[in-house]
Amino acid sequence: MDFKELAFELLVTMKNTFKMPIHEKIGGISQGEMRILGHIMFRGVGVTAGELSEQLGFTTPRVASALNSLSKKGYIERSRNPDDKRMVIVQVTDAGKDFLIKRRQEVVGMTEQMLEKLGEKDAKELIRILKRINEITNPE
Repeated sequence: MDFKELAFELLVTMKNTFKMPIHEKIGGISQGEMRILGHIMFRGVGVTAGELSEQLGFTTPRVASALNSLSKKGYIERSRNPDDKRMVIVQVTDAGKDFLIKRRQEVVGMTEQMLEKLGEKDAKELIRILKRINEITNPE
């Protein structure tokens, strides 16, 4: 079996797969901004820009740019840490929470439609294979 040829075919297929509508910029928000917004919301507490950079693996200029953009959209707010006035804490606004919840519902709906088109057997096989890949690439 020629695994090099299969690897090339997989990479080309994945590249085309990630052009799906669920990966498009929706509501004027980039994937990086979405990751930051989601991270802040699901963490449940405010975070600093430095923590976001460290936890998500983004450069500090990228985080700063994304936070400025999210702030302009009204999805986050910044406030000074009462214990250390030099530190700025970032939190998700109600508008940001509403946006994330709506976007998540849209993505789940699109994914559900895709899995229905695959059919039960292929959908279960896809999930099985993806779980196996996850086991191989992220051993505990």
